[in-house]
Amino acid sequence: MQVNFWFDPTCPWAYVTSRWYTKVANELNIPTEWEIFSLSIKNRSNNYSEEMKAKHFKSLRVIRMIQAVKNSMENHDVSKLYSAIGKQFHVDKMDIDANLNDILKTCGIDESYLNYMDDESIDEQIESSTMKAVEVCGNDVGVPIILLNDGTHKNAIFGPIISEVPSLEESLKLWEHFKYVCFYGNIAELKRKRSIPLNPTVE
Repeated sequence: MQVNFWFDPTCPWAYVTSRWYTKVANELNIPTEWEIFSLSIKNRSNNYSEEMKAKHFKSLRVIRMIQAVKNSMENHDVSKLYSAIGKQFHVDKMDIDANLNDILKTCGIDESYLNYMDDESIDEQIESSTMKAVEVCGNDVGVPIILLNDGTHKNAIFGPIISEVPSLEESLKLWEHFKYVCFYGNIAELKRKRSIPLNPTVE
């Protein structure tokens, strides 16, 4: 099984799903490609609030740095960096671009990657990655997007959207059901109201 996981570091739902998926991937030793998705680029033609635009632009600057790391380092470095930035933003409630020097040091990544935050030449790569996710999953979605490839079947799905990270036992059960839904091509959408408050803290 090969998995591609698209994320934008500002999305709380993608972050919680990534904590669930990382738990599963570590347990089952699943090869994973962490892919960049920019909500700023995806929604640039939409008429939404200036506050949200500013939030997504801040994220885009951080995404440029992550994309630069992805270009020249290993996939596990991208995973570590996303995990650290996500925890700071979603759990510790700090700005998405705060303490990046310290985060890079903790992840064993050179601080020179901070220079890419204002490098607009990287935006083309970010847009290409974002549009690839749209191509495999559809235009009316955000993140997380997960693409599964078992060597015979290949399909992508938006989600799962979960409010908190389940136990390992429940995570593995959810993974088995998720795989079935993802590979069953006749399902386009499942949705219901959120009954559990968002809790990005990982136990």
